Amino acid sequence: AIGICLSLAAPPLVALAVAWPQPQPSSPPRMAAPNWLLDGRPLRWGIIGCGDVTEKKSGPGFQRANGSELAAVMRRDAAKAADYAERHQVPSWHSDVDALLADASVDAVYIATPPGAHLETALRVAAAGKPCYVEKPMGRSYDEAAQMAAAFAEARVPLFVAYYRRAYPRYQQVRALLRTGELGRLTSVRYELERRAPTGSSGTAGVAGGGGGWRVDVATSGGGLFVDVGSHLLDLLDFLLGPLHDVRGRAARKAPDASPAQPEDFVEMQFAAADGVTGTATWDFWAEDDLEVLQFVGDRGTLTLPDPMNGVENILDNDGSPPMSWVTNPPTPSVQEPLIQSVVDAVRAVNASLCPSLAESGLRTAAYIDVVLEASTVGASTGIGKTPQLGQSMLGGTRRRTAYSVSPSFEQHGASDGADMRAG
Repeated sequence: AIGICLSLAAPPLVALAVAWPQPQPSSPPRMAAPNWLLDGRPLRWGIIGCGDVTEKKSGPGFQRANGSELAAVMRRDAAKAADYAERHQVPSWHSDVDALLADASVDAVYIATPPGAHLETALRVAAAGKPCYVEKPMGRSYDEAAQMAAAFAEARVPLFVAYYRRAYPRYQQVRALLRTGELGRLTSVRYELERRAPTGSSGTAGVAGGGGGWRVDVATSGGGLFVDVGSHLLDLLDFLLGPLHDVRGRAARKAPDASPAQPEDFVEMQFAAADGVTGTATWDFWAEDDLEVLQFVGDRGTLTLPDPMNGVENILDNDGSPPMSWVTNPPTPSVQEPLIQSVVDAVRAVNASLCPSLAESGLRTAAYIDVVLEASTVGASTGIGKTPQLGQSMLGGTRRRTAYSVSPSFEQHGASDGADMRAG
């Protein structure tokens, strides 16, 4: 059994050997120019799930972006919805999804709930014909993400995914540097994350602190911290290197006394990218120390990014030259503002390609996650939706995720009003 010690037998690495379909309409989406575009007024947003992620990371971005306004918010708890609206000077609030979607002042919707509510809510937004910006990960599984993409493609309205680091100045610089050949021919990529195991805790429930919350509840999050935190790195790799292939991985539980219902706390992955680039990545949420580093190696130099998710330092070491270090600060005060601006620009121009984070790339990230975790028996009894697009033949018929007869409804799930999403 996979369990306490990584030296125990672990599932073999399994390759991503198939191409997943991209749900697309028969021709590029053509939106009729809406009234707000014709009369020149700003794009007015409504937020579904105004929890912690919207307090600083995203919410202010809708108010600060050019050509954008935050018109309404929704939270199941009416008192909390009203409080948020008052504190952030939002004109209206609702305690029901359909009421927000029917609000004539709302042109576009931001879904800021935990992933367990994304599919159901997104389908309602698509049916209402409103452009949508959904928090990451796109869904709890590739299957859910594909259903969302298909619904918006059919409705001919755009769907954007909040992988906001694609628009970070730091990663715009890194992408340009990799493409200019500063490192020579890129040969390999290495990522490593370690997070210290909490003292006195047992089981994955303690990893995130405070019992782990919804992030280690598979029905709500789709998996453990790898799904929540790791999805950002996988999306960044896709953004910087292009689509990944030959994805292989395995997962394990290192926490002592972890129950079969608890998700993975250790994941390792191998992958390849264009032009022969190979890579490795590991996530260890039960480690002895804290560490995070992303490194790109070429035949003429190395680029190292300490603390790649939230840090600022970049170190370039070219062969024969002294190392060069520089700082790239994140956007302030709202880290999502650059991506939100690109979403606003894309919707106003009726040109989704102006945003770097679309349903298509979000689908690929969902596929990477599923392939890595379906290679393992970890979480097999706690899963949340089949991924037939990834193929039984590749996995020998075993699946990490078994289907629910009914997905948790937005109104019934306790975390669906946008609980603390700080790790995102």
